[in-house]
Amino acid sequence: MAVAQALGTEHLEITSLSLNDLLTWMSVRGSGSWSQFRAAVEELHVEPGDAEKNRGSADHATASELPVYQATRLALQRLAHVEFYSVTAEADWRVVPPALAIHQKGDRWVGVLCGARPPGLRDRIGLGLVTWESEAAPGMPDRIRLVASDLNALETVCRAARIHIQENAPLSLLAAIPPVDDPRSRVPAKAPAAPGWTIERFSPSTLHWTARDYAGARDLEYQDVHRFRTGLFRFRMKYQRFHYLRWRGKTYDVPVQVGKYAILRHKRVRGLMQYHASRSLLSVPVTCRPPLLIERGLILCTGLLPSLDGTTRRLQYVVPQKVARLAAGLLRQEVRVT
Repeated sequence: MAVAQALGTEHLEITSLSLNDLLTWMSVRGSGSWSQFRAAVEELHVEPGDAEKNRGSADHATASELPVYQATRLALQRLAHVEFYSVTAEADWRVVPPALAIHQKGDRWVGVLCGARPPGLRDRIGLGLVTWESEAAPGMPDRIRLVASDLNALETVCRAARIHIQENAPLSLLAAIPPVDDPRSRVPAKAPAAPGWTIERFSPSTLHWTARDYAGARDLEYQDVHRFRTGLFRFRMKYQRFHYLRWRGKTYDVPVQVGKYAILRHKRVRGLMQYHASRSLLSVPVTCRPPLLIERGLILCTGLLPSLDGTTRRLQYVVPQKVARLAAGLLRQEVRVT
């Protein structure tokens, strides 16, 4: 009952409240190990699952297809609440200090609250100057926004409450990210040569993984990887997954979504990104969600995770058109505006 005792409650329901309490507990603790994170999710009575199967992969399409630990981890990362690291880091996770991602919407200034939510945070905010908006949303802690008609009011409140401020946060974040085919987006590496790995190649034409060679005659083997001057490969064994980009005859370690868009750029695959101007809605195929930091920039426009259109199987983000175009440039894609 360590989490329950820390939060001053004896029972936690399986609702979005659980994620609110989880974020509060992580905020109080500040940082910790992956096993502590798993134990906290379990104690909050969230549906159990095995996060180790896909830890660090982020290669599944929707949260419903992921183990609960992984889905929770990815949601907290995408919303800029918590950063997760490898087991070789000082801590496996660390809560981001409270921050307000500010943007102008019409005649109002809106700030999405990111990062830690320690007890008493709301009491530190002078609500006479701003409006506190809290909205429950599936798969994430409540979205909290601070709204004011005057930017100075938001800044005054944040300084008093010791909350960091970032104006034009989505554009500022996207402007600092290299494009997917930039050398800074990949690290030289060597794929494992030991037997037992299932090797799959990402197909730009189908947007899915295949374990077969181009002719479809047999499964891919280790030596096949080096026959490709350019390609994206996934190595799987039990709970481990690693992704390697072959680029101009060399092998690199890359985040999987960076690798996908780099290959799509190389193969000149177009038409993946669509923007509906009347609804300010950017959409991408569910198997081609943007890399973490680019997606975070899109999410900061509203503070909400993307929705999934079950008919088209496309992820949808509500963003201004200039944000959509900047994200498309980083992904080396063109945006089809309708």
